[in-house]
Amino acid sequence: MEKEVQCLKNGFLLRLEQSKKWKIRWFTLEEDQLVCHPKRDRYVVIDTINLHGASVVCPSLTSFKAENLGEFHIHTPKGEELCFRASGKEDCDGWAHAIGAVLRSLTVSNQDSEKNVPFQPFRVNTNVSEILGALQEPEAGVELGSHVRNGDVHKNCFEGHSIVDWLERWSIIRRRDDGVAMAQTLLKLGHLQEVDILDGAAGAARKFVDGDKLYRFTSLNLGMKRNSFYDSTDSESSSSEDEDDTTEDLTKLRKGKIIKAGYLWKRKNIRKEWRVRRVTVHQNPSVMAYSRPVSPEGIEPKYKVIELNRGSLQESKKAGGNKSKMTIKDQTGRLHVFKFKDEAEKSQWMTVVQPLCQSIKPKEPLCQSTKPKEKA
Repeated sequence: MEKEVQCLKNGFLLRLEQSKKWKIRWFTLEEDQLVCHPKRDRYVVIDTINLHGASVVCPSLTSFKAENLGEFHIHTPKGEELCFRASGKEDCDGWAHAIGAVLRSLTVSNQDSEKNVPFQPFRVNTNVSEILGALQEPEAGVELGSHVRNGDVHKNCFEGHSIVDWLERWSIIRRRDDGVAMAQTLLKLGHLQEVDILDGAAGAARKFVDGDKLYRFTSLNLGMKRNSFYDSTDSESSSSEDEDDTTEDLTKLRKGKIIKAGYLWKRKNIRKEWRVRRVTVHQNPSVMAYSRPVSPEGIEPKYKVIELNRGSLQESKKAGGNKSKMTIKDQTGRLHVFKFKDEAEKSQWMTVVQPLCQSIKPKEPLCQSTKPKEKA
């Protein structure tokens, strides 16, 4: 009997294709691979990404703009770098956390458990999370770089002695043996993986070596360590399909703080077709903006902005209507219909949008009856 495949996370992501163009795809994260589909709820598979021996870096270290776009990279054992963009920082952190958990699980399960490596005792008043966070600190942590092993270039890596040197420099350990024991703990827990393994079991090293052995973090998440300012314009993210942006709309986007972002289905107003759009909810002022997931290089994005404080959420007019949809009626009377992957996602969005809108308005009656005045 075949084992049922468990989906750990799914959703839309932009992926940088071999043509150097960004394409919106539907991804499902499984226990050992990331599966790419052309559209949601389709059985067609474009390709699969084997996560054995891979690592994830979030956000992208290439530029500050990339961080705003929620960009993260997956590095394969062969040194290949796969680029993805989530809808925003929160979505990016969610994907990186989920993928990182899978990678750590695979790294631990691949370790040779026939001969257990004893942990050497060391005295340090801290925990693994604190040590890991300090090691990954961009300015003060262990120095990362690109290294060549077996003809492949591996980015964001470090040699084994670098961690022990760092622990000594910050007086976290007293002896190098203590540093080796601490690094061994990180390796055992799957937070570190060896890069230059020749036996095919990438990342499954059993013993940490204080030398020139090459290592990397299984999940390198710098989201909380870098500048926390989140530019609400997301100027390179997308452009709208039907309407042009205005100076007034762009001013509202730049002033507002993003409190929710994601990729949602948006129904076109004329053809009634569904298209994937990047949707952001802003506060002060309270607006919702939607646009294409990505715009051509060098072209100024265009947005469609809905003023939530002048709009209202609409209940479905059909009995038993689609429960995974949200309809917003703007100040002009125009309806904007969004569709979610499930009710859980809808609930998350409704929790954010509803307080910013006017009260939910039910279907209006066709006519209003009036009681006749009683005669005296």
